[in-house]
Amino acid sequence: MTKPGGLEKFESRLNPRAVEDIRQWAGHPELGRLHNALDGHVKRKAFFDTYAEAIVARHLISHGCELQFEVPTPRGKACDFAVSIRNRRFFLHVKRADTERPARTRLTISSRLRYLERIDRPYIVSVRWREPTTDERMGKLVKTAAEFIMQASIGDELVVHDDEGREIGGVLIVAPWEGPHVSLAIGLPTGFTDETRRMRKLLRRAYLQFMPREDNVILVCSSHEGEREDFENALLGSHIERWDAFPPRGKRIAHGRAADGFWHGKGYVESSAAAWFRFSPAEEVWTGNLWLRGENQLDAELRGILEDLLGPQLTPGIPDTPE
Repeated sequence: MTKPGGLEKFESRLNPRAVEDIRQWAGHPELGRLHNALDGHVKRKAFFDTYAEAIVARHLISHGCELQFEVPTPRGKACDFAVSIRNRRFFLHVKRADTERPARTRLTISSRLRYLERIDRPYIVSVRWREPTTDERMGKLVKTAAEFIMQASIGDELVVHDDEGREIGGVLIVAPWEGPHVSLAIGLPTGFTDETRRMRKLLRRAYLQFMPREDNVILVCSSHEGEREDFENALLGSHIERWDAFPPRGKRIAHGRAADGFWHGKGYVESSAAAWFRFSPAEEVWTGNLWLRGENQLDAELRGILEDLLGPQLTPGIPDTPE
């Protein structure tokens, strides 16, 4: 008896229309190789890494692109796709961060947390707690967190325990934001998840596949909307407080990006465009954004093409960074 291929094995988790389209690629001179690679994977990670490429290919085809798959480079690597559209061509490198996690039970949000939103500090603050909890334990978390937030800087984290040493929850100062008061984000009960480091590694791996002297675009996907910020931090650098710069008018602290960004300074100079999209195998909708390193590194026509294909530009450039 023939063992099922990857498409059959994982079909219940995939979008039916996407699977139907992918199966029609069999025998195609370019996409047939992608179809065969996909159907040949029966282990979860390998299958979904390749399925992400298939989703990208299907999305590009629907927008009128012609594709070449796994184009060899002079450096002995291969670009995932050569993309041709409107008499333009660029090389696309697709990477998936495997961030799929089991669904969480619904959290009961305590009204006590609203107190933190009244604190006069312009930060996004992630708060987590362990359930089940009591009003008394939540009260201690909020009181301790409020004292911490008043003194903390970006990147600082606090873990709060009860009188018996058991963990109640935690607080993480995530990033600056434009509002005058704290903006709360709810973190995972078991801890804060930051995929920035992993995405930075994916960006570096993609760079090794670049086609020399051509327009190259890196496209990273992951499973959760909040990871869009992790990708931006990997690309531009972690949020930091700048003590060597004057704050904007009306602000007490200047903020910038650290030197750990993929695009920091003159690093990885051949990279000028990168994008992220949410990888949801069962859904049809494409949700993504584009980042450009500098407005003058790509011509206006190609910038427009990339926005049409990959999503609106989220950040027009890199904030000032300390050298």
